[in-house]
Amino acid sequence: MESGSENVVWNLGDLYSSVEDLKKDGEKLLEESKSFHQKFSDNRIFEDKNLMRLSIDTLANLYDKLGKISQYAYLRFAENTVSDETKKIISWVENLETEVQSNLIFYNIAISKMPDELFEKVRPFLGDYKHFLESSRRFKDHLLSESEEQIIVHKNSTGSNAFVRFYTQLTSTYKFRVKLDGKVQTLNGSQLRSLRTHPDPQIREMVTSKLFKRYRSNALEIESAYNAVAKDYDVESRLRRYPSSISMRNLENEVSDDVVETLINVTTKNNSLVGRYYRIKSKLMNQKLRLSDIYAPIGNVQKKFTWDEAKDIVRRAFYDFDERFGKIIDEFFEKRWIHASPMPAKEGGAFCSYSTPKTHPYVLLTFTGQIKDVMTLGHELGHGLHGVLSSKQNVLQYHTPLTMAETASTFAEMLLMDYFLENLSQKEITPFIASKLEDLFATMNRQNMFTRFELRAHEKISKDGATFEELSDIYNDELHEMFKDSVEYNPEFRWEWSSVPHFFHTPFYCYAYDFAQLLVISLYAKYKSGMAGFKEKYANLLSAGGSDSPEKLLEPFGINLSDPSFWQGGFDYIEENLVKRIERS
Repeated sequence: MESGSENVVWNLGDLYSSVEDLKKDGEKLLEESKSFHQKFSDNRIFEDKNLMRLSIDTLANLYDKLGKISQYAYLRFAENTVSDETKKIISWVENLETEVQSNLIFYNIAISKMPDELFEKVRPFLGDYKHFLESSRRFKDHLLSESEEQIIVHKNSTGSNAFVRFYTQLTSTYKFRVKLDGKVQTLNGSQLRSLRTHPDPQIREMVTSKLFKRYRSNALEIESAYNAVAKDYDVESRLRRYPSSISMRNLENEVSDDVVETLINVTTKNNSLVGRYYRIKSKLMNQKLRLSDIYAPIGNVQKKFTWDEAKDIVRRAFYDFDERFGKIIDEFFEKRWIHASPMPAKEGGAFCSYSTPKTHPYVLLTFTGQIKDVMTLGHELGHGLHGVLSSKQNVLQYHTPLTMAETASTFAEMLLMDYFLENLSQKEITPFIASKLEDLFATMNRQNMFTRFELRAHEKISKDGATFEELSDIYNDELHEMFKDSVEYNPEFRWEWSSVPHFFHTPFYCYAYDFAQLLVISLYAKYKSGMAGFKEKYANLLSAGGSDSPEKLLEPFGINLSDPSFWQGGFDYIEENLVKRIERS
């Protein structure tokens, strides 16, 4: 059955009408970046306020141009990862990025190493770049010389970035032949994964077995790619004198090692809530669950949605919260900023791309009509809303750290959760609550499990390397830590780590999901309790983009990230409002 999303593809013409135009802009940008280096590489420019102002405005303009070029190339690649044309475009742009970054990298180094006395004189004159300047100086103890930084930029294009691209191209071409309703079908990875919620347990087991065995069939390639990416990351973190590999990501996220450790410990402690839920689900389904059943629907209800129905639900959720938000979301549908059509070589998963405040965001997902797809649409449009609202910032203060990047998206999911709880029939409520709890545990405890796996995997790889099966052993340990005896374990799940793209694309990304979800639950609880001026405070938070640290941005809400009870509060909210409710069903 078609969902109506088959023809929902984006219009990239707002970025470029042709590859030729992109290359013209790229060649011009490269020359401008060389001129920038020649004109401003003398550190004495920082002693002239007007010259420094000119330099930082010029830098922002260059990054705006680079962002537009990169966004177009990566969106073209995402819609067709095997096309020779898109592979050539992405290769050309990656080379351009390397050359441009090499010409610009001196600037951050110069700011970070500027004498404190001079920095204090300059800072008031550059107020609209305040956080960018302060953030650059955060890294002063970890930056290398300009020539060394240039070497890292250049080697990444043929080193870790090349392995990431190889992994993406390899796995995005996977095809799976399955028999459904008496017909043999060929599915891509996203379509196959959507069957994890199929009502037939044999289908669910078959899906996970096929999926992870397919990744296992490329064990040598994936093992090599992951060892290279992880080792590269760890070596760089040591060269930059970070206390640990994850510390490098933490500093980028503007969060302390202690806060992240507290988050990991609190979440791990609450794995008991995961086990409690799955024992409840076993009773509701009158069977012992296997890992392949953790997303199984409860009861015979498997509500399907057309694209138009999904669009109306998501629009209504945003409009009901704030009309301003609803009008922003309308633009994504009206101006074709969304790619939802299932396509064979399309990049798996879902994302929202916004690279510069001078171009609008785009959303990619594969819509198959499930309630999870409706939630994903809302999630990614939450990102889109964030990108639009924060476009009032300059490009150097546009993007939030990863810890804040999921705030708007997960808040949108909470709005949709309330919408469904209010509008589904009584027969549909229990299956929906179960699905939402599974999403929450996937966002928090599962991502925490991923982070714990990465910590152990990176340590193993850095010492003496790790085989595919050794990495699978580590992952299997962490699976048991999360689910304990609440489920039985399909043997193929030990290979699941190899199918998680974040491990390759962005090491130690995953705890940001846990961070954001627990943060949003706290924000949402304040909204539901009637906090004075909440909507305006929330709009201001999203509009601020990356113009301040997470701690500063959250001050209006009275949030203390260092307090373990803050993180525990999120789990307590879930237990009280969802787990206990399904226990009574």
